[in-house]
Amino acid sequence: MTHISVTDRTPALEFAPEALKNGIEVVSLILMAGFAKTSTEAQDLVARGTVWIEEKQITDPHHHVLNYAFDDGEILRLSVGAGKHTTIRRVG
Repeated sequence: MTHISVTDRTPALEFAPEALKNGIEVVSLILMAGFAKTSTEAQDLVARGTVWIEEKQITDPHHHVLNYAFDDGEILRLSVGAGKHTTIRRVG
């Protein structure tokens, strides 16, 4: 039997370390993942407390994911609501 991890089936957003130097705003990540159609909708998701990165609830729409967030590994999990998940990967 072949085992497939959740991260193998989860869509991923990939960024080079240089792209993460100044950080990427969580609202932009939500839009890139396709979890919202507009930045206003993405901000509303954050304001409602439905956005998580790893096990941290994100309540500030200006929160940035920075390069050092990947110090313990190359992958972070972004969750919106109960059923929308993606991974954020640092590559290169």
